[in-house]
Amino acid sequence: MPGRVSRRDLVVTGKVIKPHGVLGWVKVQVLSSNPKRFSEGSAFILEGRESGERLVVQRVKGAPGEVILVKFEGVEDRDQAEAIRGRRLFVTPEEVGEPPPGCYWEHQIVGLAVTTTEGVELGKVREVMETGANDVLVVRQGRRECLIPMIEEVVSEVDLERGVLVINPMPGLLEE
Repeated sequence: MPGRVSRRDLVVTGKVIKPHGVLGWVKVQVLSSNPKRFSEGSAFILEGRESGERLVVQRVKGAPGEVILVKFEGVEDRDQAEAIRGRRLFVTPEEVGEPPPGCYWEHQIVGLAVTTTEGVELGKVREVMETGANDVLVVRQGRRECLIPMIEEVVSEVDLERGVLVINPMPGLLEE
């Protein structure tokens, strides 16, 4: 049996929304930018079952997008589909692979310490929000929260080995 994997070490790639029909199909919200992530034979770690068997995709209906229909092996009826409703689907960082040059995966950014080019510590990245134009980092230190746009004009350095993200704040960005 595989060893228990910490949820902190996993990357969310989808979420089971609800059952679809009576034959074990489920609607899945796709949270991966990889259009082939949900293909026949793909395997996922189910939230709450981190040390158990993986869910393997048997069939997929719908074009890669925000919501697809998925039939997992071993999920044969509506009751079994209902049992996984609302659960997230994970893969390991190794399965995600390397991002394109100059880009970072969300799991690489969350948890980094954020400082300004002048050395002022702002806190840690707690979340990456996707917006229509660019991603926005939610940085918290205590009760203080900053929203930092993930754009070249602001983010001057990302050092994954040191666990630091350095920003050059635009005028007004950090004002309360």
